Amino acid sequence: MNALPAPAASSRLRGELARFLLVGFTAVAIDFAVYRGLLSLALDVHPAKTTGYVAGAAFGYFANRAFTFRVGARWHPRELLGFLAVYAVALAANVAVNALALAVLGRGEIALALAFVAATGVSAAMNFIGLKLFVFGADAAPHGGAAAGDSAGARTTLSLVIPCYNEAANLPLLVARLRETFRDERVEAVLVDNGSSDDSPAVLARLLEGQSRIRSVRVEVNRGYGHGILAGLRAARGEVIGWTHADMQTDPFDALRGLQLFDADADPRRLFVKGRRHGRPLGDVAFTVGMSAFETVLLGRRMWDINAQPTLFPRAFFETWREPPQDFALDLYAYHQALHQGLRVQRFPVRFGERAHGHSHWNVNWRAKLRFIKRTVDFSLRLRRELRERPA
Repeated sequence: MNALPAPAASSRLRGELARFLLVGFTAVAIDFAVYRGLLSLALDVHPAKTTGYVAGAAFGYFANRAFTFRVGARWHPRELLGFLAVYAVALAANVAVNALALAVLGRGEIALALAFVAATGVSAAMNFIGLKLFVFGADAAPHGGAAAGDSAGARTTLSLVIPCYNEAANLPLLVARLRETFRDERVEAVLVDNGSSDDSPAVLARLLEGQSRIRSVRVEVNRGYGHGILAGLRAARGEVIGWTHADMQTDPFDALRGLQLFDADADPRRLFVKGRRHGRPLGDVAFTVGMSAFETVLLGRRMWDINAQPTLFPRAFFETWREPPQDFALDLYAYHQALHQGLRVQRFPVRFGERAHGHSHWNVNWRAKLRFIKRTVDFSLRLRRELRERPA
């Protein structure tokens, strides 16, 4: 199978490393507090150092599992054995470096601190490499999180739906970007001609001639943004499906960055991935904050940047949907259903830029925003009523 693009793997690695360092600093504080406490009780240096290290390691195990590498699968004995092996090697290196530094520098306060820093740095590097490669990392064998019958190292397939309504001017740029980035055989893009009245059908036919991983679906009559997306989702073939915009305000490559979160997760069947926008005008940010706060209070679940793209989720989750909305409330519906069904929501930053051509079909002015708010509020109230009437 082809690997994901290098920028996606690099982004994942940076995130893991940053979280590992945060966990590590906390574990070091625990380690050092126990170590110095035992020294003050006149315990010998090496037993004190070992006990402090074990205390920090215990914290590090649970924090790295849940926070750094975000393992969602059920615990498996192999994981603990791998962790113990990695930490045993790192512990030996930690004690050895600490002893060597003290032998060279002596036993003064400064020497103790320098020896501690050197020993911790060496063992931390060994821990991160060991945990990523052999215990929690994305490339390690799954601990029961993969679907039955999956082969080791199997990669998830993706279908990205992109609704297009009168986007003829944007389509050449969009298809060019898809041809540039959607080269992996396990990904496809489904462009939905959502009842366009411009030259979109002819433009799509010309641009997609001979394409195998970019195809189109035609909706004859436009019945709403959500209706077009749903038509594309039903035609999708991937294990992970979802959507983004056609206007080039969001880069379709973002979906590949989102897909790597499924590849990295031990239980991708319970994962819901969504972008988190930045680079937007202040007025749009204020609008988002207001709608997020309203929906959080109304529906009783913390929600943020509801209309951010891309939105990605397992096919099995889509198959549970009942009467989803046909308009822009589809973003809210999918997000809320994911929270309601207990899926783990992961967000990642995406750049939100200007449209390449034309204008938005809803975000034209504040009057259009008010219409959007009214439709969303109406749907939200109906959704809350259905939740209250649903048997426990």
